[in-house]
Amino acid sequence: MMLFAMVVISACNLNEVFDREQYKHVIALKSDGTFKLFTQEIDFSDVDSEGFATGFISATVGGSLVTEQAIRLNIVEDPVIFNQYNQYNYAWETYRYANLLPENRKIISNYSINIPAGERTGIMNMRIRVNGLSPDSTYMIPFRVSSVSAYEMNQEKNTVLYRLRLKNQWSSTANISQYSHKGTWRRTDIVSTTEISTMMQKHVYPLSANQVRIFTGDRGFEAKELDIVQWAMILTMDDAGNVTITPWDDSELGLKVTQMNDEDERYPNKYSIVVDAWGRQFKTFMLCYEFVHPENGQTHLMKEELKIEHRPEVR
Repeated sequence: MMLFAMVVISACNLNEVFDREQYKHVIALKSDGTFKLFTQEIDFSDVDSEGFATGFISATVGGSLVTEQAIRLNIVEDPVIFNQYNQYNYAWETYRYANLLPENRKIISNYSINIPAGERTGIMNMRIRVNGLSPDSTYMIPFRVSSVSAYEMNQEKNTVLYRLRLKNQWSSTANISQYSHKGTWRRTDIVSTTEISTMMQKHVYPLSANQVRIFTGDRGFEAKELDIVQWAMILTMDDAGNVTITPWDDSELGLKVTQMNDEDERYPNKYSIVVDAWGRQFKTFMLCYEFVHPENGQTHLMKEELKIEHRPEVR
């Protein structure tokens, strides 16, 4: 009988521990990876009339049973975890460092996450001004939970690095699109009719709801600031598919480029969706422009086709 009683007591204790662990409510900020990253890709088409889009971070509470108390997480910004991220990932390569999102580009009216009783998740919204952000930079906001009103906070999940990515209908900073380039160029500052054919892959970067950036001619992308200044140009599209070409940098060092609309009817400076013989769709730019080579001062006429396969989203 004594042995039976001991077994019963032991079983009860085990069940109590099991139940306590199963029903325990633990709160965590939603994130991934060693540095607790949460990446949000904002579409420029979602920007409002004041130039802002909605960003957010979120928290969740675990446990087998529903919560009986409302939960409030008080949030603060913590640059320490941001600095640790840069130093751990890039060390002395400071040119690769992520950037804190500037203060004038975010509005956070309430630094808290509320999870109502009986609910599993809650969010903290932010307003983020995305137009004008550099496509060459990674922008982050580091957050930490400073206190919680009820239950237990998972101390390994009490921080999050909010990482901002941008996209439009032509490209994304999360996965920079590579367009197939096929074209010809010739010098126009000498008496010559010889055209040289070019083929390559070109990076296309999103800038706004209707703008992208590319390198001119057959120049491959370089991340160096001077190369971007001297070689990059902006394509601006209107609703009819007309393309306007302007330099990325209009300083003395910037690219000298002139749009040529009437040079060749095959290259009318237009954007469209082209369907090939197999029914595949391609986002296609047909461009013609004259530019001054930044390194040798020669003037070139460039005719180029840029295209990438288009897979319409199914909604």
